[in-house]
Amino acid sequence: MSGDSGGPGQQPGGQWGYGQPYGQGHGPGYGQGYGHTGWGAGAPGGWGHGPWGTTPLAPKPGVIPLRPLSFGEMFSAVFDTVRRYFKALFLPLLAVTGIGAVPVVLFSVLFVGDLRDAIDRLPDDGSATGQQVWDVVGPMLLLTLVFLLVLLAQYAVAGPLSTVVLRAAALGRPMTAGQAWREALPRVWSALLSQALVVVPLVLLVGLAVGGPIGWAVAADSPLVSLFALVMAPAAVVAAVFVNIRLVLQVPVLVLEETTAVGAIRRAWRLNEGNWWRSLLLSFVVWLIGRLASNIVSYPFGIVLTAVMPDNDPYTYDTQATDALPGAGALTTVLVIGLLFVLLIVAATAPLTPLANGVMYIDRRIRKERLDVALAEAAGIRLGDPAGYAAQPTPPAQPTPPAQPTPPAQPAPSVHAPATPSDEAPKAPSAEASTVLPAQPAPPADVPSDASAPSTKDDSGTS
Repeated sequence: MSGDSGGPGQQPGGQWGYGQPYGQGHGPGYGQGYGHTGWGAGAPGGWGHGPWGTTPLAPKPGVIPLRPLSFGEMFSAVFDTVRRYFKALFLPLLAVTGIGAVPVVLFSVLFVGDLRDAIDRLPDDGSATGQQVWDVVGPMLLLTLVFLLVLLAQYAVAGPLSTVVLRAAALGRPMTAGQAWREALPRVWSALLSQALVVVPLVLLVGLAVGGPIGWAVAADSPLVSLFALVMAPAAVVAAVFVNIRLVLQVPVLVLEETTAVGAIRRAWRLNEGNWWRSLLLSFVVWLIGRLASNIVSYPFGIVLTAVMPDNDPYTYDTQATDALPGAGALTTVLVIGLLFVLLIVAATAPLTPLANGVMYIDRRIRKERLDVALAEAAGIRLGDPAGYAAQPTPPAQPTPPAQPTPPAQPAPSVHAPATPSDEAPKAPSAEASTVLPAQPAPPADVPSDASAPSTKDDSGTS
C-alpha cells in the first residue's frame, strides 16, 4: 500500500501505527479492544446483524478477510500471497542470491584445490602438525563463513520484503518487484539489528547453560552436579524457544509501524501476549510445508549429483594411489553446484515464515486494536455499507407513499404583474417594479380624445 496516506490507524506513508484510540480524530492507532462499539450486533459499521436481521460476510479486498482470522485462513493467506505476488517476492531474493553466489563460487575455485592438496599431505599415523591441520581447516572455515554470510543476507532481506508484499496483498493492491525492493531496503538493517538483539543473547544463554554445567559436572565428578547440569540444559533451551516464539511479530512491527529495534521487541512482546501456542503452530506448519517441498526437489538433485561424482571416498583412501581423491576440477564443480542449489532452495523457502508472522501480526491487531477498520478504509470499503460485503440479501420493498394532492391552478397574472408567478393576489406594481417593466405611454396632449376610442390608462389608473 505504498504511496497512500491511509485511513485511521495508519501512520504517514501508509503504515499501520498504534497509540491513539479510534474515534479521536485520524491519528494513528486503535486503543479500543475487540468487542467494543462498532463490532457487536446492530452497531454502526460493525460485523453484527444488519438492518434486516442477517449477518453480513466480512469484506475481503485481498488475501485475508477483514475480521479475526482462523488458523486455516492464516495458513491459506501465506500461500495465496506467494501465488499472487510471486515476482514481487522472489525476484529481489534471486537478485540477492545471484550477488551472493559470486563470492561463493570465487572462494570455491580458489581454495578447493589447496584443500585437496592439504588433505593429501596429512600423515596416516595421526602425527599431523598444527600447520598441516590448519591447511585443511582454514579453507573450509573461510568457505563456510562466506556461505553463511550469503544465507544471512537472504534471510535479512526476506523478512522486510515479505512484510511489505503482505501489506499490499492484504488490500489487494498490485506491487512490482521494484516497489517491493524500494520499500523493504530501508528496513533491512533495522530488522537485522532487532533480530540480533534477541538471537545473540539467546545463543549465549543456551551455550552457557549447556556447556557450563556439563563441564562443571565433568570436573566435579558429583552426581548432584550432574543432575543440575541435566536440568539446566533443557531449561535453557525451552526458555530460548519460548522467547523466540513470543517475539515472532518483531519484524512486522518494525516494518509496518516504523519503530526502532528495541521498540519493536517491546511492542511484539505485548502484542503477542496469550498467543504463544498459535504462533508456534502456524510457524511450525508453514516451515514444515516449506521443508517438505524443498526435500521433494532436493532428493532427485542429490541422486543426480551423486551419480556424476567420481567414485572415490575422500575420507578412506590409500595415500600411495595417485587417484585416491577426485581431481580439483571435479571437486570444485560438485561443490559449486551443491552450494548454489542450497542457495536457491533457501531463496524459495525464506519468505514463508516471515509471511506467516505478518499474517499473525494482522490478526493480533484486528483482535486487539481494530486494524480491520484501517484496512477497510485504506481499501476504499465502508464497513457499514452493505456494498462492502459479499452475498448481501435484497432489502424488502418499501411501501409507496400516498400521492400528494395537486395544488389549485393560480390565476394568470395581469399585464403589469411581475413575470414570476406568486401565490398571493396581484398587486399594483411598485416603484421598484416600474424600473423593470416600463409604464404604458400616455397619449399626446394635442390629440383630442375620441369618445368612441377606448380610454387608455397608465399604471397609476388615471385616464
